[in-house]
Amino acid sequence: MVETTDFIVVGAGLAGLAFARDAQAAGKTVVLLDKGRGVGGRAATRRLSEDARADHGAQFFTARGERFRRFVDAWLAEGGSSDGGDSLAAWSHGFPRWRGGNILPAEAGHPRYAPTRGMSALPKRLARGLDVHAGMTATSVERSGDGLWRVTAKAAGEERAATFSARAVVLSLPPAQLLPLAGDLLPEATRQRLATVAYDPCWALIARPDADVSAEWRALDLSGEGGHPVLSFLSRDHTKRADPAAVPPVLVAHASAAWSRTHLEDAPTAVTAALLAAVREVVRADVSVREAQAHRWRYALARELYPEASFWHPALGLGGCGDWCAAAGGGKIEGALESGWHLARSVFRANEEGEA
Repeated sequence: MVETTDFIVVGAGLAGLAFARDAQAAGKTVVLLDKGRGVGGRAATRRLSEDARADHGAQFFTARGERFRRFVDAWLAEGGSSDGGDSLAAWSHGFPRWRGGNILPAEAGHPRYAPTRGMSALPKRLARGLDVHAGMTATSVERSGDGLWRVTAKAAGEERAATFSARAVVLSLPPAQLLPLAGDLLPEATRQRLATVAYDPCWALIARPDADVSAEWRALDLSGEGGHPVLSFLSRDHTKRADPAAVPPVLVAHASAAWSRTHLEDAPTAVTAALLAAVREVVRADVSVREAQAHRWRYALARELYPEASFWHPALGLGGCGDWCAAAGGGKIEGALESGWHLARSVFRANEEGEA
């Protein structure tokens, strides 16, 4: 017999985790399903050789809203162990800009925070105590005659699917994946709004150079007018670690949206070579690398956003949130969290008013 929970959250990215934590804090039972091997989506860290690690998705986050500032301040106050532990630090207050081959000074701004063990520490922290089923791809979402929801999901390489049952479902997926899965269950107005959401892709390069590049900057902003024709961001990623001198140097480069879109289906080896050539041009050195790899983020940054911070249909028990919502500001970490929190407020306000 399938156990019925209060909520199934399809997608354990930051928005889904934020909603799930609030739902569990409200006394609800929640199951999260995610096709990835872990949680967090683009808040991802990849382990390399010799204990090197690289944040190949989101590079940092800011904290401007009151709730996230409290979260960040509490994390900062914890400190960390001698090896960095699960600690958080301000990585920078702004990045120098590369314009036409010249490097312009950074403009001071909000702190850019980065966990010293990698960006994946943020979603892992949010996922503590939650019932997460990783490596599970949702294949169908259905509402049965008894008003309960059934979500079928399969693990990679497994023929047999698992079925999950809940009183309500939250979809925390890019709309391009959400609509084929459950679009026909949504009201027409919601479907139309979701159909307008558009993402920019991003190819990311992770490289282990033989030696660190000669530079005073921790990262460069290469985007915008006068920026680089291939790259939008270049990071000396190891400078995020608790002791950068004690870990191998790592470079992470993000290609621009335009370049990534043009080369979206190129072979990773070709992309790796092209992005390495661009990095060498920027640093003006023939960087020798021990290892290099490219990762494609097909849904990197939402360019056209869903007009609301989330959606919730209490009569159906069906909602959605993500970095594609208006609160997310084009895919920012804090915005994704705000979307999940907004959905939780909508759900539990509806419950208090007797609508669900």
